[in-house]
Amino acid sequence: MDNPDQNAINKKGAALRLRLSNKWQDFRDRMHHKHRFVVMDTDTFKETFSAELTGANIFTYAGITFIVLLILASLLIAFTPLRGLVPGFVNPELREETIRNAQVIDSLEIVIDQHEQHIKIIQDVLNGKTITTAESITTDVDDDKDIVYRRSRADSLLRKDIEKKTKESKKQDKSKKNKRKK
Repeated sequence: MDNPDQNAINKKGAALRLRLSNKWQDFRDRMHHKHRFVVMDTDTFKETFSAELTGANIFTYAGITFIVLLILASLLIAFTPLRGLVPGFVNPELREETIRNAQVIDSLEIVIDQHEQHIKIIQDVLNGKTITTAESITTDVDDDKDIVYRRSRADSLLRKDIEKKTKESKKQDKSKKNKRKK
């Protein structure tokens, strides 16, 4: 009933298990073999420190030392200003200050734009250009978009009256200058 190929596979598997168990046994024996670690003074050959160690003890001490150093490094980073150097960490005070500064910069940019517009309008007026519409004065306030600027009849009459008086005053100034020259 047993297949000859199956018997060969079982024998190979048993041999492999035996070799693995032998390797494992050798490893365990080496890990439990005791070694003596001695620190001596080179001048007097006096023994200053000695310890009996096994491979298992060395792995245990190395693992504990690694874990303790990892915990100490984590505590050092977490509770000192070094945490600011960790990529992705944002200091809450610094974040709030950044947001506040961004808001101040935005408001200052709006004020500067408005001042530049006012200066441009004043320069246009001083150069003799007339401003015919209020649309040339723009602001960033959303409420101003709904306002429609229209000239009333009284406003137009007032403008004509002022223009007439301005022309008359210019004629009088010219006549005064001509009298002075003569």
